Amino acid sequence: MLVTVLGSCRQYGIRHHFPTTSVQENISYTHYTKEILQVIYYCKYGTVNPEETIYTFRSPILHKTPIIYNTRLLYEFNTTDLFIVEIASKKSYKYNDKYLHGIAIEEKYGVSIRNDIIQTIQTKEEIEQDILKMNELLDGKIIIVGHLVTTNSGERFILKEWLEEICRRHKILFIDPISALKKEFNNIEEFFVKEDNLSHYTDAGHAAIGKIYRDFIINNFLKRAQGQ
Repeated sequence: MLVTVLGSCRQYGIRHHFPTTSVQENISYTHYTKEILQVIYYCKYGTVNPEETIYTFRSPILHKTPIIYNTRLLYEFNTTDLFIVEIASKKSYKYNDKYLHGIAIEEKYGVSIRNDIIQTIQTKEEIEQDILKMNELLDGKIIIVGHLVTTNSGERFILKEWLEEICRRHKILFIDPISALKKEFNNIEEFFVKEDNLSHYTDAGHAAIGKIYRDFIINNFLKRAQGQ
């Protein structure tokens, strides 16, 4: 089964169990819904010109080298069996009609249009409509994944609650990583790099969440796909 990851480094654990496409590494590590849709439209239709990629997508920003749309990318995308879609933020970054990766606003990356980027906070209604559009464009072959949420308050918690409720109403598969890990392990502290706001897994964390994703895909996504 071929998997395309539309998300961050927190999804690396999937690679231990399923082959993955080059989309994440060659284009972008996505964080918010409109950015994810930007990548989907690019993969399907080549909607971003090469000169625009150097301020739109993460990899071209980092390497200061534009990417050129190609048939290999289209083939990988079209033959994907499952899309893992991590939604980790409500913040969006827009320049003209393009939604950008968040590092475009950071001075150290030297993006020429940095001062013209418009930053906004997406509403629940916007996020819901974006998720429905993703589900349509990806033929329902998606699992939505939330951020690492360890408290019952704050913006991450609010977003996680929105995602759970939206996915439940529309019968879209959803994984809350922290809740899933707590169900399997008594102590999960070793799974995370020590940060004020947890954002990264340790090697043990990648291994643990990778197994959880594997089991969830087998027991939920594949059974649903097979009509069980």
